[in-house]
Amino acid sequence: MLPAEQSRPDIAAKRARWQAHQGKTDARRLVLIDETRIKTNMASLRGWGLRGQRLDAGVPHGRWKTPTFIVALRHDRIDAPCVIDRPINADLFTAYVEQVLVPTLAPRDVVILDKLGGH
Repeated sequence: MLPAEQSRPDIAAKRARWQAHQGKTDARRLVLIDETRIKTNMASLRGWGLRGQRLDAGVPHGRWKTPTFIVALRHDRIDAPCVIDRPINADLFTAYVEQVLVPTLAPRDVVILDKLGGH
């Protein structure tokens, strides 16, 4: 299954241009921005235990949050790690780029973003 927007002519042209340049780009210059989050109220309601015995499991209580972890992935390391104690949005992403990511970049680095709406 592929994203439907890949069949749009403007997107197809941009993908073709990117693919044509991939072999010319030094992998040491690539910086992939990625983020993940966790919702602390998503405790499992089911589990496996011994037959006839109660299954006890701990869950966070009273602090329902959605912290975000955002990082720059390079071919040999991670750079600019940052934990934000809430979901990411455009303002927080811009602040991350300006205050955390940019100081780690060198001339000719190529920064790649996924299609997260906050970007």
